[in-house]
Amino acid sequence: MPKTGRPPVIAAHHYPLLARLAHTQPYSSQAELAQAFHAETGITAHPDTFAKALRLAGIVRVKERAKGSFQ
Repeated sequence: MPKTGRPPVIAAHHYPLLARLAHTQPYSSQAELAQAFHAETGITAHPDTFAKALRLAGIVRVKERAKGSFQ
């Protein structure tokens, strides 16, 4: 049975672009990556949708802990 429903805004063919943006701008925020993605593709997505696309693309963004921070 075919999959029903609305197709994803950020499709699997966009994942290489997401990976390239994340690797060329490793310290940018998710919002900055979304702006760069919009500048290249013209696609705007909700922040949750963009976060899901990053996760599905295999991109893990972990901010480094600030120096001197306590656990």
